[in-house]
Amino acid sequence: MSFIPTGIMSNCFSLYMAPVCENLGFSTTSWSMVNLIASFASAIGAMVIAGMYQKKNMKITMVIVTAGTCICWFVATLCTAIWQFYLVFALSNIFMAGLTQLPISMLVTAWFEDKRATMMSIAYAGGGLGGAVWAPVISRFISASGTGWKTAMLFSAGVVAVVMILTALFLVKRSPAEYGTEPYRTGDSKEKEKKLHRIPTHGLVYLKDCYQIWCMRCIIGVVMFHWYPFSRVTTHVPNFVTSVAQDGGSLQGTILSVYSIVSIIGMVAGGALMDKIGIRKTVLGAAVLVIIGLASLYAYSVTGTTAIAFGYSIFFAIAMFLPKVLPSVLMSKVFGTKDYGAIYAFANLFFLIGAAFGSVLTSIIQGIVGYGITWIVYMFVAIALFLCVSGAIKGGEKLQAKYPQGDN
Repeated sequence: MSFIPTGIMSNCFSLYMAPVCENLGFSTTSWSMVNLIASFASAIGAMVIAGMYQKKNMKITMVIVTAGTCICWFVATLCTAIWQFYLVFALSNIFMAGLTQLPISMLVTAWFEDKRATMMSIAYAGGGLGGAVWAPVISRFISASGTGWKTAMLFSAGVVAVVMILTALFLVKRSPAEYGTEPYRTGDSKEKEKKLHRIPTHGLVYLKDCYQIWCMRCIIGVVMFHWYPFSRVTTHVPNFVTSVAQDGGSLQGTILSVYSIVSIIGMVAGGALMDKIGIRKTVLGAAVLVIIGLASLYAYSVTGTTAIAFGYSIFFAIAMFLPKVLPSVLMSKVFGTKDYGAIYAFANLFFLIGAAFGSVLTSIIQGIVGYGITWIVYMFVAIALFLCVSGAIKGGEKLQAKYPQGDN
């Protein structure tokens, strides 16, 4: 799911902007609205599909959302007006919400009680690897002709359709209980359960009970704050580096290449570290790395020393596991797994709001005070992220004390 639909569709979608706009005469501004509309559509889709995955047949539901996504991509090759793309990709992202982060998070949470962060990070690492593998393939299709983007979309839809339908029918298993087994636990966890003379339900509260819980506000803060210093900084770094270096963009390519390699390593290592030392300590360490990376960008804006800019490619990139792993693991830690899919989808709504408006906010701040001060602002956002995580964990501990056997 991470390597195919996320890698070939989500992570390569930016490659279509230039060829589609050139071929059909759209402005890049009008095409950018596709991403904004798609973000909100994806939020709606995740909330609807999460309920279907939990209450309906997960295999059949996944086949349906796969078919819906791929049909929309086929229809997109027939579009000639920008409003048609808005409509098609809004529908596509409603379906595709059931193929990317949501099912990955639900399945890993259901099947792993221990080593959950490690497994989550490995699963999500496939998205970055998929983007690296599929981007050259998609680019070759696009560059083949003026309408090569249509061939690329058809190819992507075909690959996703074949792989995901087979995956849904033969590999996807919603929960261990449905197959007469138990989720993965380490020996230590099994021994701990025996000492406590109980089998934990790991189900604390339902979504309807979360709205008034204080730690849900902390979770919302986490999903919104962690988006700003990560994705929004990454979006603006190429332009920032080129504006300082004045080299026509050659340095930005090197920095982003190093960044991509380090972030894949950080994705896998970060999840394992989170399982070993806990969420709070891992987020604290990651926040420090983010601040060092942002400080490197600020120092580069002042000194213009190229070597300093690579601090971003190393320290900041290591912490890039947080946007993928943290929300999923934190929500299961705080609220349990009883209504995990619905809670995750609800929190994901705020994540997508942050995604939709984060780039605009960064552009506004940068336009007023410049990139240097913008990086300093995001240092404080990283601190706020850690405080929200600490608040959420503290609230989760209170919930576990209140509902030791789950809210049954």
